[in-house]
Amino acid sequence: MNLDRKKLVKKLKEERFIDARKISEIEKKCRENEETANIENESPEGRNYTVSVAVPGSILDNAQTHELRTYLAGQIARAAAIFEVDEIVVFDEFSKTTEKLYGFTQNSNILMVKILRYLECPQYLRKHMFPLQKDLRYAGLLNPLDCFHHFRVTDLSVPYREGVVLDKSVKAGRGSFVYVGLHKVNQIFFFCVYSFAKEAWSLRQES
Repeated sequence: MNLDRKKLVKKLKEERFIDARKISEIEKKCRENEETANIENESPEGRNYTVSVAVPGSILDNAQTHELRTYLAGQIARAAAIFEVDEIVVFDEFSKTTEKLYGFTQNSNILMVKILRYLECPQYLRKHMFPLQKDLRYAGLLNPLDCFHHFRVTDLSVPYREGVVLDKSVKAGRGSFVYVGLHKVNQIFFFCVYSFAKEAWSLRQES
């Protein structure tokens, strides 16, 4: 009798263990499905095409003052950001703009390019990339674009950030200090240098 009872108890324990294991497996699968769904929602697949818009720089000539020209260029950038435009091409319909005119405030093509580049740059990098200059003296009138790569200090879970390498002395083989818009300057040992870094440096030299 005791032997049969022990077998029965053992069988019940095994069934409970199997049921508990099944429940834990089901819960695990549910968690994995939820995590996969969250990742898919947070990181949607990119488009297989790009959207480009061509705008004549002479459109700024319709504005009477430099403040209005700055605001008009900002509205163009804001509309492009809302409709997810990947590229804005500023063209000179009179074919008079040359490299010698770069930096000339009265040239509407150059002015629009500078303002669009300023707005595209993340807000925490602008003081590093764009020194004080006359063309951007009314930059305070520009509305923020709030683009996907314009992260705030509180955005700590983003997979990447644009940054600028600081001119700080470090020991050999210890990497570089990079400012990425956080309260603390990050020291990294491996990083990728994109082509826009050269362009940003040329902007500083020209301005």
